[in-house]
Amino acid sequence: MFWANLNRMFCGATAMICAIQLWYWHARLPDPMPSHFDAAGQVNDEMSLFEYYSLMIVLHLVMLVLFPILGAFLKVIPNSLINVPNREYWLAPERRDSTLLFTSTFLVAIGWQTSWLLIFMFHLTCMVATENKATITPEFNYVILGYLLLVFGEVIYLYYKFPLPKNDAC
Repeated sequence: MFWANLNRMFCGATAMICAIQLWYWHARLPDPMPSHFDAAGQVNDEMSLFEYYSLMIVLHLVMLVLFPILGAFLKVIPNSLINVPNREYWLAPERRDSTLLFTSTFLVAIGWQTSWLLIFMFHLTCMVATENKATITPEFNYVILGYLLLVFGEVIYLYYKFPLPKNDAC
C-alpha cells in the first residue's frame, strides 16, 4: 500500500509539473514548433504550436490517467492477457490479488516515469525552438540513455520478482 500511495503522489506531482511546464513555455514558443529530429539531432519536421501542445497533453494523459486505469482493470482481465514471468504460478488464485496489486502499482510507475521522459523531451525541444540551437543532442542522448537504463533495470527486477519457486511446479 505504501508504494501505491507513493506512486499516486508522484503521479500528481508529475501532472502538476507538466501543467506548469506547458503554461510556462506557451507564450515563449514559436509557431510552428520543431517536432521531429533526425539521428544527428537536427530538426527535420515541424508542427503547429496547437498540434504540438495537443500531442503533449494527450501523451501525458495516456501516461498519467490511462496507465492507472489499466492497473485498476487488471482484476477483470483474463490471466491469459496479463504478461508476468511464470504467469501460471503468480496468477494462481491464492497469489493473484497480491500479484495484481504489485503489477498495477508497477504500471502507474511506468506511466509517471514515461511522463518525465516527455517532460525532459519537451524542455529540450523548447530550448531548440527558442534559442535557435542547431541540435537537440547531446542532452537528448543522456535523457534517452537514462530512461532506457531505468526500463532495463525494471525489466530485470520484474524477472527476479516473479521467479518460479523450486518446490512448486505448475
